[in-house]
Amino acid sequence: MLAVVAIGCGAPPTHPRPPPPYAVAEPLSTPRLFARGAISTELPEFSISFSADGATAYFDRAAADRSKFEIVASHFDHGAWQPAAPLPFSTGEYRDVDPFVAGDRLYFSSNRPRSDGATDFDTWYVERRGERWSDAIHVAGAPSGPGTQVFVSIARDGMMYFQTDATGSGDIYRAPRVGDAYPTAAPIDGIDTPEAEANPAISPDGTLLVFVSERAGGSGRDDLYASRFRAGAWSQPRNLGPAINSPQADFAPAFSPDGKYLFFTSERPGVVPASDGGRPPGDIYQVDVAALGI
Repeated sequence: MLAVVAIGCGAPPTHPRPPPPYAVAEPLSTPRLFARGAISTELPEFSISFSADGATAYFDRAAADRSKFEIVASHFDHGAWQPAAPLPFSTGEYRDVDPFVAGDRLYFSSNRPRSDGATDFDTWYVERRGERWSDAIHVAGAPSGPGTQVFVSIARDGMMYFQTDATGSGDIYRAPRVGDAYPTAAPIDGIDTPEAEANPAISPDGTLLVFVSERAGGSGRDDLYASRFRAGAWSQPRNLGPAINSPQADFAPAFSPDGKYLFFTSERPGVVPASDGGRPPGDIYQVDVAALGI
């Protein structure tokens, strides 16, 4: 009797998934300028967020005098980040800032008028529908009032973090998702102080919060701070120190989709080597989360 040989009955061969385009082979223990010439340019750039596969970067680019703000996108193609172009819903007519990708949605902050005619900064989103974007949709509930709400960041479990001035100064609130809405929000025990806190970025797993403050004892005007969620409580926020912060403003933190990298904007000398006495433009930097030491 001939032996029967089974072909293809074993497990299919596995191929390692290529690293996302923002990944680097060597450790980034100190901040490095990100995508010089395509994303970081001589103009002000801030508030970066990536598509799930890491191949598209969404961020803000402002005019040199900061009179105009646009959300732009750069795609990684042919081994390099390509020059960024404005998104169709962000033409500079309104001040659209702080993009954040969550699934098929891109959340952002804007002073575009609401249905009641108000033009304070609220939270909006657009949905990706194939190759097109929907019209901007206003997010009702906690992320849109009262007062100014900006800089949305959302963990994988749906918990939203944002900055508000509803109490008279900058505070960080978080809001649980209920269905498709965020009806209520509250400050975070151990994070908010009488001083201003801003620009909250939550890690994808919801355990690390990086934010901006001008608390005494920092390295510069605006510094990055971090707090870790352990045993049901947030740790005492810690200044990330001179290895991360600079004497200039450091702000707009963001995590990569895999949680391995922290991106942020710094007004330290970068694409523009030194300031001419005015406000430096600011560039986007990248560093390993492991280098934060928290």
